Amino acid sequence: MKPRHTAYLYLLLVSVIWGAASPVVKNTLTWFDPWIFLTYRFAVSTAIAVPYLWLARTPMPKKSSDWGLVLLTALVSAPLSLWLFFEALSKTTALSGSLLTAVGPLLMILGGAIFFRDRVTHSERIGITITIMGALVTVVGPLIINGQMDTLGRFEGNLIMLAAVSMDIVAALLSKQAMQRKINATFLAQSQFVLGLVLFLPILLSLRPAGDIWNVIATAPLEAHLGVFFMAVLSGTIAYTLRNMAVKIIEISESALFNYLQPLWGAILAVLWLGEPITKSYVVGGLVIAIGVVIAEHKRSKGKGLF
Repeated sequence: MKPRHTAYLYLLLVSVIWGAASPVVKNTLTWFDPWIFLTYRFAVSTAIAVPYLWLARTPMPKKSSDWGLVLLTALVSAPLSLWLFFEALSKTTALSGSLLTAVGPLLMILGGAIFFRDRVTHSERIGITITIMGALVTVVGPLIINGQMDTLGRFEGNLIMLAAVSMDIVAALLSKQAMQRKINATFLAQSQFVLGLVLFLPILLSLRPAGDIWNVIATAPLEAHLGVFFMAVLSGTIAYTLRNMAVKIIEISESALFNYLQPLWGAILAVLWLGEPITKSYVVGGLVIAIGVVIAEHKRSKGKGLF
């Protein structure tokens, strides 16, 4: 298989895994609050990362500037963006969370143009603008369209989700820069979870007694633990490594196309598994975002096929 085709396969798998992430996290938050969930997740990922990096003799950065980039990428990728993601889903629906991730690819194209000089066409600029408008409709929709009692909480959750998407884009751009410096993709992916545990564990212990934390984890059902392991192993260790390997081969803007599939997988699970209702703001925001995506990607897809 050609390297480019391998990268496409990696990104397709990542889109399925991360598309399922919003419903999985939303369901698991029934038993674990964001701080316990994330610390538990980082602990599992670290238990995998440390022995793997040692046994595989994974090369580490040699320059201090490369170490600085690794730490910055790790901080934005896991502790910051994931905390925002989990906090958002504790306040809004998995449907809204999944839909807002559709804004990410176009913003990533914009970021690729700014930082890596990727070309952005006129239609892409129009599409990006329309998509951002659709995201704003989704964010403020609970306040002006749905007329639901929990509208303020959902508005706050949607706003936090938009911040999480923005941080994930920054992380992807930093990862691309790290790959250009020949920093090992596996080391970069694993280091963020170790840093997450180092940062989150003392914060969690300052918020809740250790005995209380252990009791919450020990009494949780198997379904809750499976959610944590899904996020730690599949959505964490495996997905981040695959994404970093893929963006080493293809452009950031090209990899962004696969992110459009994430809301599809997420919406299917949110409706069929969690039983979430499809609201007016979701429909309106989704339509506007879809129009923006079609406009932005129309000429790109005609000019350059994936295969």
